[in-house]
Amino acid sequence: MKKILFYEYITYTCVVFLILLIAVWNVFLYPPENLPRVIPAILYNIPLLIIMVKLNKNNFSTYIITSYVMLFYFVIGVGNTTTQNSFYFGIIIAITSLAAFTSSIFYVREKDKKSIKD
Repeated sequence: MKKILFYEYITYTCVVFLILLIAVWNVFLYPPENLPRVIPAILYNIPLLIIMVKLNKNNFSTYIITSYVMLFYFVIGVGNTTTQNSFYFGIIIAITSLAAFTSSIFYVREKDKKSIKD
């Protein structure tokens, strides 16, 4: 399998996993006490859903934007590790967003190498 295809699959899988994890956590496992259950799930997932749709087109710039957005989710994950009830949730989000960040950066590097050769 080509490297570029591998990085593409890893990035897409991590984004889908983040969407599912955030939705399940905020709606079913630990819903917020003072907001409706769906509000945090929608607010956290809107950028991921936009990225997921745009990743299907395999644009070079989409993977660059994905790497920046994944840094935001890494900060969210690290922030969630400070409380006792969301420690594992924060660790999983931080690791998954870091994996999506590195795979999108590697995708951009491989695509750039390929364009330089051509």
